Amino acid sequence: MLGEAKRAMNVAEIEAKSILTPTGGFLAGFSHTLNPYVGCSLGGSLCGMACYAAEMPFSSREAAPWGQSLKVKLNAASLYRRDHARVRRKGERLSIFMSSVTDPYVPQERRYRITRGILTEMVEFPPDTLVLQTHTPHVLWDIETLCRLHERCRLTVQISIETDRETLPGFPRHAYSVSARLAALRELTEVGLKTVGVVSPLLPLAEPESFATRLGEAASSVILDHYLIGDGSPDGARTRRRKAVRDLTVPELIAAADGNDWNTLEKFDQIVKTFRTVLGNKRVGVSADGFRAMADCT
Repeated sequence: MLGEAKRAMNVAEIEAKSILTPTGGFLAGFSHTLNPYVGCSLGGSLCGMACYAAEMPFSSREAAPWGQSLKVKLNAASLYRRDHARVRRKGERLSIFMSSVTDPYVPQERRYRITRGILTEMVEFPPDTLVLQTHTPHVLWDIETLCRLHERCRLTVQISIETDRETLPGFPRHAYSVSARLAALRELTEVGLKTVGVVSPLLPLAEPESFATRLGEAASSVILDHYLIGDGSPDGARTRRRKAVRDLTVPELIAAADGNDWNTLEKFDQIVKTFRTVLGNKRVGVSADGFRAMADCT
């Protein structure tokens, strides 16, 4: 981990009441989300700066600022078994997005292994579809379990990589390097897992065509998203109003780093066209439709 600015992390162990949350909206097509933790200890990094979860109601109820508080759901694995049984008794489809408002592989996962416990339960009690999305290469900790789960359900592993630049002027540091995340995607793909490189939210790229090629060599598919259409609010309102760094919003940081074009859908459409030229239309998804299509969750 490249590291964030050193800050106090409040970590609390809790007993949750449930683990599968019915979903819709941006994640329509999935039946449930699953979040092993409350909050995210990557919140002070570049990833956390642009994370829409910081604007969710539960975040505003926390005493500590986003990125400085994490609640560990100690009973998550047993809750999954119980909630899975409830869904199956109703004869309903179980299509899970894990995770929507935290990361399954926050650094504390090394100690608590909450995600590992859930995945182990899933091998015995599989969903129909699981999309496991993370920002970190630590998903490799569970590669053997994921290979077993791959035989039991439709599994997709997604790693977010917002830019090809290891540093962006004015932005916080990456929690994990671009190269490490690309390498993790490649390793997962090489063992036969379906993988997606998620460029979300799109930040300024140095070499779009080269980045498309690198992602295409590492992952099965790619999803591109822009805060204007993908942060869960009209016209990217959440992203445009939130002060991210030194009282500057993400759009202001983007404009200062590499010009305001990157804050427009015209530029986004241009990048989508470049990626589809390099990789082909079928390997490149866009925003919510892309997440659903790549997961085959319908």
